[in-house]
Amino acid sequence: MSLFALLFLCSIVFAKEDWKAILGYEECPADKAELESWTNDIPWFVDVLGLNEKPKPLKEICEDYECPKVEEKKSKKCGYATRTLLSANWVGTDMKNLDDDWRDDFTAAFRRLFEYISGANEGEEKIKMTVPVLHRYEMEDEDDIDEDKVGKLYFYLPEEHQTSPPKPTNKKVFIEKLKEMTVVSRTFGEVGAMDKSDYEDQFEKLYEVAVENADVD
Repeated sequence: MSLFALLFLCSIVFAKEDWKAILGYEECPADKAELESWTNDIPWFVDVLGLNEKPKPLKEICEDYECPKVEEKKSKKCGYATRTLLSANWVGTDMKNLDDDWRDDFTAAFRRLFEYISGANEGEEKIKMTVPVLHRYEMEDEDDIDEDKVGKLYFYLPEEHQTSPPKPTNKKVFIEKLKEMTVVSRTFGEVGAMDKSDYEDQFEKLYEVAVENADVD
């Protein structure tokens, strides 16, 4: 019993010290307290058995999958990371509005892009999967996403295909060169499936700390 207690204690201490490296930014006090509270509530056997695997830092993810080129920037406040995303070619497809069937539409859009990198292109080239998968929606005003407008889903194209991307065979798939932009991000997740409200809550936090502090236009 004492051995289990020692292992659990060591794991919890590590988790508390490791959040900044995982998130890539300094979390705000209220949200940091929530993270640490969640960590303390994990049953001891889950942690001891190695079932409580923490997410990888972005740097480690980009060692496993190719990522777009970015320049790290210092955020003005806590609660988010700021980066300049350099201009590059992405393969994209349209998504419908954010209604109750958004998961089905996301799945269909993801499948079209995955088929493209699996050979549904002129030359039937196989293209490696990259990260991140980019969702793009327009703001209706300062408070809401316009749910009636069509969104877009993108895969980043690997460096070897940047100069001359293979042309898609599906008319719903297109190649688009995104301009250089400043992006802000938060890391989040939970046990079990996430619903629309989870994403909306995190978006509101990101908008509040980043846009209102003038890190983005």
